[in-house]
Amino acid sequence: MIWFNTKGSIPEGWHELEDADVVRPKRWMLSFLEQATTNGYRVIEPPLVEYYSHYQDLALFDESAYYRLFGNDGELLVMRPDYTLQIARKLADGNEPMRVAYAGAVYRRTPKHSGQPHERQQLGLEWIDGEAADTELIESFLSMTKDIMPRQGLRIQVGSAALVATIAETAGIPERTLRQYLALRNLESLRELAVTYDYPLIAKLPFLIGDSAVEELKQAADTSLMDNIAGVERAVEHLRAIGLNASYDFGQTGDFDYYSGLTVTGTMDGRRVFSGGRYDSLYGHFGQSRRAFGLSLDLEQLGEVVI
Repeated sequence: MIWFNTKGSIPEGWHELEDADVVRPKRWMLSFLEQATTNGYRVIEPPLVEYYSHYQDLALFDESAYYRLFGNDGELLVMRPDYTLQIARKLADGNEPMRVAYAGAVYRRTPKHSGQPHERQQLGLEWIDGEAADTELIESFLSMTKDIMPRQGLRIQVGSAALVATIAETAGIPERTLRQYLALRNLESLRELAVTYDYPLIAKLPFLIGDSAVEELKQAADTSLMDNIAGVERAVEHLRAIGLNASYDFGQTGDFDYYSGLTVTGTMDGRRVFSGGRYDSLYGHFGQSRRAFGLSLDLEQLGEVVI
């Protein structure tokens, strides 16, 4: 049950919870972290606030969604909108493979009267500099969350940030611009890009979803995209081979501008319950390149579909 205070003492977008809405996500997080520890993952709890500069120009959504505040010395800070960036900041100087688990809240302003909370509970896994294939890491994540997230009704969609980057480079479009339009599903701006840069495929990307998407993309794509398409195809085939309902979404990019390879989302009843992918380029933002892959589970969205 969510309490909405009609006297106005609770700001819009913030909720008071009671009973199962409090206990269940905490149980999920504790169970997950205990299992992660047993399986040799390092559990990290980064601070609630970070320097704004760490997050600046990395979000594909409007950065006014960040909760910003000033520190004691006047420096601009931000309440954690994302765990992955914090973990990258902490581990960027390392040189040993790492497996990391986390659980806690992230904070982003949501549209007014949307009914969506500004605070969301997450749990997730990150793999840094390991040799495992992306599909093996997806399997590990699903295995670690099997007691929390049921497989029945789960639909997994796979895309490629590398494919989007190749399209941007080939067409001569600023990559961040293309990613932002895709993340926001800004169809009009995508059509304008397609016409301006004479690259019709750009306008089709948001619609390349589902089982038929891969063949449609192959027909419209040039040879520079074939390796990226094949990588997504192999991932989907592998996930299907182990009994998962997997398909394609070539227009997905993630919420942040750090994904560099495979991207993954999982939905149940139309709600995005988990997401993530490969982000090899992120660690260079903090000074040292490292290979990395991560997935996070949105407990708010999951709680809406799990009884």
